[in-house]
Amino acid sequence: MNLQVAKVEIGDLPDLQIIGAESYLPHYTHLWKNGGLEWYLNRCFSEEFLKNEIADENVEYYIVKNNAEMIGMMKLILTKKVPHSEIENALYLEKIYFTKEWTGKGVGKKLIDAAVRRANELKREYIWLMAMDTSAKPIAAYQKSGFKIHCRTNLGEEFALMKEEFRGMVVMIKELNKESEKLNFPPLQQYGK
Repeated sequence: MNLQVAKVEIGDLPDLQIIGAESYLPHYTHLWKNGGLEWYLNRCFSEEFLKNEIADENVEYYIVKNNAEMIGMMKLILTKKVPHSEIENALYLEKIYFTKEWTGKGVGKKLIDAAVRRANELKREYIWLMAMDTSAKPIAAYQKSGFKIHCRTNLGEEFALMKEEFRGMVVMIKELNKESEKLNFPPLQQYGK
């Protein structure tokens, strides 16, 4: 395995759209009512939406490759307050998606490590994420990486096309410290370089 995690720029938009859909569809189609999947893919991976996101200095996308093969993507919000807390100096790990063939092969751990590295570079005190409360394996993997459940919440009416039983979420948080700065994380690169 030869994983590279590289930051996406505007010229990489077509690759981000492709890997976004390829890594989302095998895992999450069952979450949606009729029309919901199309709504979500358009909401998160349309050209217009991604152009605006990539132009936002508070948002970073990364594409993960094994050699030349795109196998996943990650989205970070560089500064976002942790819900139901006073914590503002935090990085939000909004998305980690990778293709089904790479499930269980350590890609998620490498992406979490890369996100922690980025949070440390930015001198964030915390990193946080949300996971579906029905997804026991991902929650266990996040806990193994040092995240703790901070609170529970539900996705709002904006996600009305998602089946009710999948709208419950846990907010998970990890406090960063000097020890995590010393860890040997994979290097973040410029995508396409």
